[in-house]
Amino acid sequence: MDAILTVEERVDYVIAHTSLDEQVAQLSNNAPAIPHLGIPMYQWLNDDVHGVGHAGPNATILPNGCGMGATWSKEEARLSTNGAGITIYGPNLNLVRDPRWGRGQETFGECPGLTGELVVSWVTGAQANKPREALGPDGGPLLSGLCCKHFAAYDQNKAVEFSANVSARSMWETYMPAFQRCVVEAQATHVMCSYNSLLGEPTCGNEDLLTDILRDQWNFTGFVVSDYDAWTAMQGYLSDSMVDVAAQGLNAGLDQEGGGTEAIDNITIAISQGKTTTEKVETAFRRSLRIRIRLGMFDPPGEVPYDSIDESALQSAENIEVNRAAALASMTLLKNDNQALPLVPENSSSIAVIGVQATMAGLLVGNYAEQAADNNWGDSVLAAIEARLDADVAYAPGCATIDCNSTLGFEEALKVSQNAETIIVMLGLAANSMGGEVDGPSDEREGHDRTAIELPGFQGELVKELRAASPGKKLIGVLLHGGTLALGNAKEQLDGILTAWYPGIEGANAIAATLFGDSNPAGRSASTWYRSTSVLPDAWLEGSMDESDGNGITYRFIKDQSVVDFPFGWGLSYTTFHYSDLTVEKNVKQIDPCESITLSVTVANVRDLDGEEVVQVYLKLPDATVETTLVRLVSFKRVMIKSGDSARVGLKIMPQAMAVIYDDEESDPYNDTRHMESGLLQLFVGGGQPGYVDTQHVEVDVTDTALLSSCDIGGA
Repeated sequence: MDAILTVEERVDYVIAHTSLDEQVAQLSNNAPAIPHLGIPMYQWLNDDVHGVGHAGPNATILPNGCGMGATWSKEEARLSTNGAGITIYGPNLNLVRDPRWGRGQETFGECPGLTGELVVSWVTGAQANKPREALGPDGGPLLSGLCCKHFAAYDQNKAVEFSANVSARSMWETYMPAFQRCVVEAQATHVMCSYNSLLGEPTCGNEDLLTDILRDQWNFTGFVVSDYDAWTAMQGYLSDSMVDVAAQGLNAGLDQEGGGTEAIDNITIAISQGKTTTEKVETAFRRSLRIRIRLGMFDPPGEVPYDSIDESALQSAENIEVNRAAALASMTLLKNDNQALPLVPENSSSIAVIGVQATMAGLLVGNYAEQAADNNWGDSVLAAIEARLDADVAYAPGCATIDCNSTLGFEEALKVSQNAETIIVMLGLAANSMGGEVDGPSDEREGHDRTAIELPGFQGELVKELRAASPGKKLIGVLLHGGTLALGNAKEQLDGILTAWYPGIEGANAIAATLFGDSNPAGRSASTWYRSTSVLPDAWLEGSMDESDGNGITYRFIKDQSVVDFPFGWGLSYTTFHYSDLTVEKNVKQIDPCESITLSVTVANVRDLDGEEVVQVYLKLPDATVETTLVRLVSFKRVMIKSGDSARVGLKIMPQAMAVIYDDEESDPYNDTRHMESGLLQLFVGGGQPGYVDTQHVEVDVTDTALLSSCDIGGA
C-alpha cells in the first residue's frame, strides 16, 4: 500500500481488494496473513495490563493497577507506560466496588475521578499521542494501541451469569466517566466488552453500548473486541444458536472475537440466512485495519521510528529507573507511630524478617505476569533488605504458606526474633494463588473473589504473638496485596504499616529503600480499607450494587466513618505538610453552570526532609435536589516540596466532576443525563478526605442548571 495515501484511503484499498471470507477471517485475535496484498498475520492478544506478561526476565513489569492507582500521579502513569508494547489489552478501567473482588488488583481503585485522570495519562503515554489526537507525534504512527476494558459495569467474577442492573445514576456517575475519557480524550485504539450482561443484555451483544454510546455519542473510530470467549458465551443467554449469537454480536457493533473463532466461523452462515450483512463484516474489518495502519504496520521499513527499538532497550538504565520510580511512587505508609520508620541502617543491624512472602520474588509482580511470577524474576524483599544493609538478616517463614493455615512455624519465628531490635513481618494476599492454595482465603485473581477481607488464616495471630514476645521493640508490617484488608488487632499491634501493593519487578528494592529512608513514601490508597467483612453490604455477593444499601459502597457513599480503618486517599509521609491561603481564582463566589473552577493553595513542608504531597480536592453538594454522592474527589495533584519550602498549588475542577444525574423511573441508563445544578458547592482541600484529615474549604454558588452535554467543555 502506498504510504502517501491517507489512513482512510489505505483502508478503502484493502477493503476493495479482499473477499468476504478474507474479511471475516480478520475478525479474530489471530488475524491471518493476506499474502496477495503483502499483509502479514498479526496476533492482537496481548494481556500486558501492567507490563510485559509473557516475555523474558529482562522485561518491564510495573506495579499492578492497585499500585499505579496509589501513585496518584498522572506524570508517573504517562512515563511508566511509554514504550510498553504494540497492542495491549489494558488498562482495566473497572472500579473496585468491593475489596473482595479478585480482579481489583488490576484496577486503579474505587474512584471514577482518580481512574479517569490516570487513564488519560496511562493511555497517551503508551501510545505516544496527545489527548484527543488519534495519531502519534507529528501525525505519525502510534507507539502502541491500548484497550479500554471491560465495558461496562463489570466488577465481580460471576461473569456471564451476572447482570448489572444499574440505574442511569450509577451508569453516568460511576461506570461511564473513565471509559468516556479513555475513548474521547486518550483516543485508545480499542475497547473490550465484558462477560456480564447489562440490564439483562450481554454487553458484547448490546447495541446501546457498542454503537449508540461508543460510536454515535463518543465518536469512537477504533474496534471492539470481546473478552476471551465472551462472544460465544452469549450462547444460551441471547440464543441457543451460535449463528444467531454471531449475528447479534456483529450487528451490535462487536468487531473482533477474543479467544477462538467459533463465533466468526458462523458469520457467513448468518449472512446467508439474512441475519447480518456483508456491510457489517466490512465495517468491522475496517475498524481493526484502521488501527494497524495508525500503528505504522504497513509503512515502509525504516520509516517508523519505533522499528529501531530492540531487546537491548529492555534493561537500559533508563527503563530500569522508570520501573523503580513507579514502584517507589506506589509505596503507601498507612501507620507510623512514634516515627517507627524510617529505619536507620546503622541502628538496624539487628533485624529479623518474618513471613514466607519475603522470599517470593515472583509474588511482587501480581497477576497477568505469569512467567515473571513462576520464575521468581527480580529480587525478593529479604534479598533487597540484605543488600541494603550489606549483611545477612535473620529470617523465618512463620507460616508455611500465605494462607497461614497452621501455627507450627511460630516457635521458630519467635526464636529468630528474640535477639532482634526491629522485626519486619510480611503480611497479605496471594496473587493468582501464588504462595497459597487455589481458592484459599488469600487467593485473589480473575475467577476467584475472596469471601472475607480479614488477614488470611493465622497471619493476625502471628502478629499478636510477635508483639507479645517483643515488648518495646519495633514491629513493622509490610503488606503485599491488591484488594484492601481488614487488619483487626494487628493494626494496633504494629508500630508501622507499609503497604507495597504488588509493586512489580523492582518492588523489593522500592520496599527496602522506603523502609530505610532512601525514599520518602507518598503513595495514597486508591481504595477504602474497611474494619471487617461484616460492615460490607451483602448485596454485592447477591449480584446487586445499590449505593443506598446499608452503609454505602466506596468512600463516596459511606455514611458512618467508624466502619473505616484507612480511608480512600490515605497515606503518610516522613515529613509534615501545612496548608494555608486557599483561594478561588479571581475570588469568584458564583459561576455559570458550564464554568470550571480554579483553586490555589499554599502547601509548606515544615520538617527537615524533602517529600511529595498529594493535594486532594473533595466536593460536597448540600443543595442537590437529587440523590448523589456524599463526597467525591474532583481534583488532585502530586507535588514535590523541598524541606522548609512551600509551593503554590493550582487545581482545576471541571464541570463534569461536579455534575449530578437526573434519574427517575423513566430514565434511560443509556442516555447521559448529567447536569450542573444550581446551588452551593463546598470544596475541601488537604492531604486527604474531609473528616479524616484537616482540610481548608471554600464555597461557590452555581447560578443556574444546565445539561452537561450542552456545555462546550469536552471530555467526560
